[in-house]
Amino acid sequence: MSNTPTDENGWPEVDSNQTPREEQKAESPSSQTPREDQTADPPSRQNKSANENKPLNQNGHSVLNGKATEAEKSAENEDEVDDSCNACNCACLENCSNFITSKIEAFFFKVGVFNGKHPWAAILIGLAFFLLPLPGYYFWYEETDAAKLWVPQDSRAIDDRDASSVWFPALLRVSQALIVSSNVLTADIMQKALQLDQNIKAVSVSINSSLDETYSGICYKAGPYCLQASFLAAWNWDSTTVSGLSDNDVVNKANANPLLSLETNQPMSLDNLLGALDGSSPSIVGASAMTMTYYVATVDLVDSEPYVKDWESKFLDVCETSVDGLQVYRFAFRSPTDIGSGAVQDDVPFLFAGYALVILFLFTTLGKFNCKDQKVYLAMTGILCVVLSISISFSSASLFQMDYGPIHSVLPFLLLGIGVDDMFVFVSAWENLTPREKTLSLPERIGYMTKHAGVSILITSLTDFLAFLIGATTIIPALRSFCVFAAMGILGIFFLTLFLFSGVLVYDQRRVDNGRNACCCCVPLGDDYQPSRCSESSISEKIFSNYVAKGLTFLPIKIIVVLVTVGLLGAGIAGVAMIEQDFDPNWFIPEGNYLYDYLEQSETYFPGDGDDAYVFFGDIDYYDNYGTLLGLPDRLRNEVEGVADNSPDFYLTAFDSWITSYSGGVANITTRQDATTKLPNNQPNFVYLLKYYLANDGQSYASEVNFNAAQDDITSSRMYLVFSKMPNSAKRIDAMDGARDVVDSMGFGDTNAFVYSDAFLVWEGDKVIYLELFRNIGMAFIVVFLVCMLLIANIAIVVMVLSCVVFTLVDVIGLIHFWGVTINTVSTINLILAIGLAVDYAAHIGHAFMATAGSRKTRTRTALTEIGPAVFSGGFSTFLAFAPLAISTSFVFETFFKIFFLVCVLGLYHGLIYLPVMMSWLGPAPYSSAHKPGHDDSSELGGEGRGGEVGGRGADKVKKSENEEWTNVMELSSKELRQSKTDRKKSVTWNGSPEAIKGANQGPRSRPTSPGQVVPMCQLDVLQTR
Repeated sequence: MSNTPTDENGWPEVDSNQTPREEQKAESPSSQTPREDQTADPPSRQNKSANENKPLNQNGHSVLNGKATEAEKSAENEDEVDDSCNACNCACLENCSNFITSKIEAFFFKVGVFNGKHPWAAILIGLAFFLLPLPGYYFWYEETDAAKLWVPQDSRAIDDRDASSVWFPALLRVSQALIVSSNVLTADIMQKALQLDQNIKAVSVSINSSLDETYSGICYKAGPYCLQASFLAAWNWDSTTVSGLSDNDVVNKANANPLLSLETNQPMSLDNLLGALDGSSPSIVGASAMTMTYYVATVDLVDSEPYVKDWESKFLDVCETSVDGLQVYRFAFRSPTDIGSGAVQDDVPFLFAGYALVILFLFTTLGKFNCKDQKVYLAMTGILCVVLSISISFSSASLFQMDYGPIHSVLPFLLLGIGVDDMFVFVSAWENLTPREKTLSLPERIGYMTKHAGVSILITSLTDFLAFLIGATTIIPALRSFCVFAAMGILGIFFLTLFLFSGVLVYDQRRVDNGRNACCCCVPLGDDYQPSRCSESSISEKIFSNYVAKGLTFLPIKIIVVLVTVGLLGAGIAGVAMIEQDFDPNWFIPEGNYLYDYLEQSETYFPGDGDDAYVFFGDIDYYDNYGTLLGLPDRLRNEVEGVADNSPDFYLTAFDSWITSYSGGVANITTRQDATTKLPNNQPNFVYLLKYYLANDGQSYASEVNFNAAQDDITSSRMYLVFSKMPNSAKRIDAMDGARDVVDSMGFGDTNAFVYSDAFLVWEGDKVIYLELFRNIGMAFIVVFLVCMLLIANIAIVVMVLSCVVFTLVDVIGLIHFWGVTINTVSTINLILAIGLAVDYAAHIGHAFMATAGSRKTRTRTALTEIGPAVFSGGFSTFLAFAPLAISTSFVFETFFKIFFLVCVLGLYHGLIYLPVMMSWLGPAPYSSAHKPGHDDSSELGGEGRGGEVGGRGADKVKKSENEEWTNVMELSSKELRQSKTDRKKSVTWNGSPEAIKGANQGPRSRPTSPGQVVPMCQLDVLQTR
């Protein structure tokens, strides 16, 4: 029996000499006599609780006036929570979590009180987080080089590129005109194509102030000739000859064998000049496309001379205006950069549309539809916080020398969704203050709001931040840069919400307290203004409490949910098994521009065009290894799937054919040949004869071999080959690795002989992206598990929460396969982010379940009613942020929309539907500090109350039974209600209510006998009547 002294009416006596600190200790939930409304121990613990004085029924429920309450009677028929699940509760973890949570809550409470007292200072602090990293814009750089975006910088492709650029510097830039017609092998098309060629070659650019040059002055030269590829070379671009051609002349020239360039007398290949041939040589009758390719010399591919870029710009203009009756598609070396920069501007409408939808959503849900409680300025401040966080992301990441890339354009949408979530948490915490907290001064109310909301946004921000930090450890530069940008943006959102948003909320609440208009704050509303009852209701809360919470505890619905979950998981696993790894940098080119059209037509008419590559040879003994080198082309064709049939094209193969069949009778040649094999008879003669060949019959190969200064030895050379178009990244990776294996097997060492293609820069990234994806996902799961174990401190609930994350991720990965998405860098980024979002959707529900006492069914309904609407609003606002991207043609935005749509839908499903069902069946016992549904169990700051946004707000959120309505019996003045806790020893006067009073710390009390009876102030927060 309790030894608490009582007066004649059953009220606890208050020692007038008790100090405030002693009183606080007496009321603290950590005291030896815990308050009944703060702990809801199972029946087995009743003998240790302060409830032992209260009559109990056979099920351990309290009895009021000899009868169990209606809610308790209902609970008796529900599945009871026993101590069998208590093994899932780790006391050490819970104590550690309690300690950390209490310290964090104490910190946030102090921050909130500071913001409430000095809102102007809070706003300035928030703006300081925006201003401090601004110098980072000095280091801002947008990276467009594919090698620096998608390739691990320590990969072999980078080393090979650097070595090849030393031996054979890439000193030319390519531009191409693609002519399309029903049949280009007509005299009319040839004549119009020649006119276009003449217009292109007439383009003049200024080299300097005194020198202008046309194409012939800036072209890349192969010997004495400008390097150029065109079917018109068969007539040497001669206008007289071409103007006199007939259709038969053109067709006959296409069937010529060999087809030679009249300018260089070198053979030409129709495969790269004519597309969609009708027939094969010698029976070609038509073709649907023709290319004309131009090469301009430069000293640096990336930072070329201004006149080179100027010529390319004019080339594009000439092709655009073209020639009447000629359909031309165009490409220049500068085109990807130009289109990429323009794509950012094309994305702006989607950005504005997303922000407009979220602003509209904020106006309709952040406040209430009346002139007093609408949150117009608060919503605008929230959007401002998002905009400033974008700036923080860009400037602070630039300080870390991170470059902006093509995938970073989704950051504004990502930060908008996360930022709005944090705003909802803050406003929800403000509206869900307990009745007692609402009676405090404004700074204290802001303190409690920040205490509850701060922990919540810290959890979500921490999980997202850590997920991105893990992503920043990747070896793929574009992914690492994006993760750093996103992590800095999340930090910015956190601090801006904590200070700037909170500061403006203080001013907005002052407006409310002063009775001023929500839209025009200088206009008073009047003393008689009353908001409409309709504006005070919340549709989402009614739906969750009346339908969702009740429906999910109904057995047939539970069975349906399990079947749906299993079905989704099965579809997800099937998709995961079939999903492909594929990536093409050309996917970043959005639809609706000339470059996209060119690439589309090129793919249509030249599907066999693959990726150019070279086998590079350094300082090796070419003479002694002559036979080995000659056998390399056949080995590549036979052993490597993906090498085109018409390649490799090797200068030694052509030289061997020439020297072994030579019959020119030149003494200088015949005397250097072996009499039997006709091959050079020693190394010096080999070099001499090779130089002779390259200077005469083999001029087209002259640029493939480099000699030393003395011209008596080969320092480097290369062999050209083509990788044909392959269906996916796996095939391309196999072709790259296979070609490397063949070349390495020659025994020259990977620094003296290697195969390289610019395409390898992408394929190398594809090779590691699968490993990077699962490595990052695995590490993210470990971090999420540790955070959840620390903050939830219950293995069973953590496993359920992680099952939601796993199921969501498997479903998303599987379903995006059926939606046409592959595994690549862009999808990897989104999948890493999906982990953080899925945790957010599930962790709040699981935590609310653990923080509520009662049966599993009751706790499940309470958790859904308390936190479900906020979780749904957060997920829906995230969806609204990227909803406009559904009509985007950008590869990045399309992928982002598809994955995030599935993450929002499936994440909310698993968090709000699947998880409650599992908890209602298998949920463990609650925390020892769990509150009963309907109790106002908030404690003073020094208490150990758990739950952040959950604890102590059940009285506002849980729907009472139809015959039960709880109201405060004390009608006190505003001044009395705001007594500080040091004055709680004082007494107030009862107003004469005839109803019975039930206190939280004591058993049933005697009814006050008359109005005017003195009631201890310390019991104010627990006086309730039914």
